[in-house]
Amino acid sequence: MKSDIQFIKEDLSEINLSEIKHMLHELILHHEAGGMMKLSNRSLHRFLQDEPDIYTLDDAKVVYRCEDY
Repeated sequence: MKSDIQFIKEDLSEINLSEIKHMLHELILHHEAGGMMKLSNRSLHRFLQDEPDIYTLDDAKVVYRCEDY
């Protein structure tokens, strides 16, 4: 019985470690993507600041309709 408990503990610790590694990897990717977007925004700001806007805020508005069933 002790060996079964030890096996379960080891299995759980591996699963948790694997999940933690996966979450850290996702966090790093998210952080890198945010950094790239911020850098892109900064570097394109001067280039785009004198360009006219193609779309207005009115063009981006969406109307949602809710119908009762």
